[in-house]
Amino acid sequence: MSKIRGLFSRYSSMINDVAWSAISDVLALMANMSSFIFLAQSLSPERYGGYVGIYGVIGPLGAFSWSGLSLLVLQRVIRENDAPQTALNRVLFLSVAQGTTAAVLAFAIASRAIDQVSPTAIAFMAIAELMIFPVTQATGMFVQAINGFAAAARLRIVVPLVRLASVLIPWSLGILTIRNLAIAWIIGFSITALGCIFIVLPRLGLRPGFAKPPGAYIKTNLELSLPLTASNLQINGDKAILNYFDFARDAGYYGAAYRVVQLSQLPIKTMNQALFQRFLPNEEGRMGQHLSRAVRFTKFSFTLSVGIAGVIFLVAPLLTVFLGEKFEPSVTIVRWLVPVIPLLSISRAPLNGLLGLGKTTLRAGVIVSSAFLSMVLYFSLIPIYSWRGAAVGTVVSELFLTAAGWFFLVRYQREADQATLAERARKQSKKESENSDQR
Repeated sequence: MSKIRGLFSRYSSMINDVAWSAISDVLALMANMSSFIFLAQSLSPERYGGYVGIYGVIGPLGAFSWSGLSLLVLQRVIRENDAPQTALNRVLFLSVAQGTTAAVLAFAIASRAIDQVSPTAIAFMAIAELMIFPVTQATGMFVQAINGFAAAARLRIVVPLVRLASVLIPWSLGILTIRNLAIAWIIGFSITALGCIFIVLPRLGLRPGFAKPPGAYIKTNLELSLPLTASNLQINGDKAILNYFDFARDAGYYGAAYRVVQLSQLPIKTMNQALFQRFLPNEEGRMGQHLSRAVRFTKFSFTLSVGIAGVIFLVAPLLTVFLGEKFEPSVTIVRWLVPVIPLLSISRAPLNGLLGLGKTTLRAGVIVSSAFLSMVLYFSLIPIYSWRGAAVGTVVSELFLTAAGWFFLVRYQREADQATLAERARKQSKKESENSDQR
């Protein structure tokens, strides 16, 4: 019993973080399931294909707009010990600049590639996701950097609640469309952003402001944003490309199937978010620390994901119960995509480990290379094989990402350990020399 209490005491902070992450992600699951089910029921497969195709554009640009900035906050405040106020001013400057640029690009690309959704709806979605939402996300990361993950998770709970209300209210009124959903997001995210600016940030002792970031911020931001943009492009780009090659109906089937795979990743995603910042500290002199963390995380996540993949394969036919018989082809696609579930569970930990080793540029190169491979496969295979080409491209690129991530983590952890041993030997030699001189 005392051993159990000791283990609980040792890991209580981690358990608390995972618990709050789970609460936040369960609410996110409810919001995603609601939008998934109600939109799919309300729209034809072609129009739903257009909707997921928009996220093939907005998703990668969102990673550029705010996802990299979120990691930048943790990197600069936790790892580099920057003053939070200084970091906030620089991050807000980057957020506005990147968000505006991303929204313009999203509208230009999506309105040209996707015919199933009106330009007005596309514009509203881009404004909500790329210009307004990032304020709440950035605030949450400062809360995490200053008060810990659990405090940030409590703030992030607001986001899925806004998304859930944005679906349920128009659906209950019988007016759920892509345009009305985007309008509801704009209203909800605007209210949340104002609360962050006038309530949350002042409680942290911070004042919203703008300051031009130095080169180090821009460099780190690009090193963090580009991999996330590339990773999102690898995950969502196939839906946009299916639309581009006039496979909108197949994009609807494929998007519904892929949403099932994404939702099945919730437990792994929850742990990864809660434990991410634990990969960042570099304890001087400790051997094998980053590889050890990655292995411990992967052992559990892989075991869990294999079980989840088996269940998803078996219950795939239930998809038609929720979405209707019009989405019956999605059942087959789900089963084609099942291998992605365990692959995703073992590909993220080594990338986090490379961050801990300070190999941000290398990490970016690995992810960008994987995304480039996926895009080559998508453009080569989708015109010929439609969704089957998208599925093959997804699985192959994830295999490449997993193999490359583990290869480089093992290699550079070994180099770091050798440097540690060399430093120990140097210090020992110096100490022995000093003792000899004293004698």
